[in-house]
Amino acid sequence: MTPREVMPVMETGDDFAPVHDEVGPPELSGDSEPGLYQASDRSEVVPRRRGVDSERRRDSRESRESREPREPREPRGEEVSMSAEQLQATTRQVTEDLMRAMGFDATVTITPEDDEKVNVTVQVSEGEDLLTGRKGETRQALQHLINRMVNRGEGSRYHVQLEINDFWAQREKELEGQARQMADDAVSSGNEQVTDYLNAQERRIIHVTLREDTRVRTYAIGDGMIKRLAVAPAQFAETTEPLE
Repeated sequence: MTPREVMPVMETGDDFAPVHDEVGPPELSGDSEPGLYQASDRSEVVPRRRGVDSERRRDSRESRESREPREPREPRGEEVSMSAEQLQATTRQVTEDLMRAMGFDATVTITPEDDEKVNVTVQVSEGEDLLTGRKGETRQALQHLINRMVNRGEGSRYHVQLEINDFWAQREKELEGQARQMADDAVSSGNEQVTDYLNAQERRIIHVTLREDTRVRTYAIGDGMIKRLAVAPAQFAETTEPLE
């Protein structure tokens, strides 16, 4: 039988390298089944010499270090500058394009507050829950996305407040009522009352609602953008958490 070339098993890692050997036909042991190779029939895997590997890596590193340095990146552009009319038009276009891309047939209304802030209301006849989320988290994410697109990723000069049907208006009323109830509970129990996790916009509503209530004080608990908020009696032990 004529010898044939057999490709060896490939091993991964720096310590092994494939080797091409000229081998004869595999020998079968007495208890082997015809047509099946035994583990010993495979070509030998020879450890790669570490000295050679180290030399190659050093040469490669020196080659990289000898290259010319890259050109410095262009500095990021200045913040976007728009007139009030341009801001309204841009916000409408961005919002309509986003709703269309998401498959919603939406009516978009823009209401300016000042030269750098606009309210955008999206009216949809169905699928509102897909745009708001169970607790408004989707609406908040969409608002963040629209703001980044309007500002073209540069800074946060312009602010867009997003409303989906009347979801946010109802949410504001709900949070105001919750704040007053928590204040009453804190005074009657003498202990702090703590909300679920809220975003900054939701926490601000509770802060503002109770700002003039001298019986209690409010403070955030936790780190990051999503935190809980505590309402405690005015004489309650001081917290290390900063007020927002």
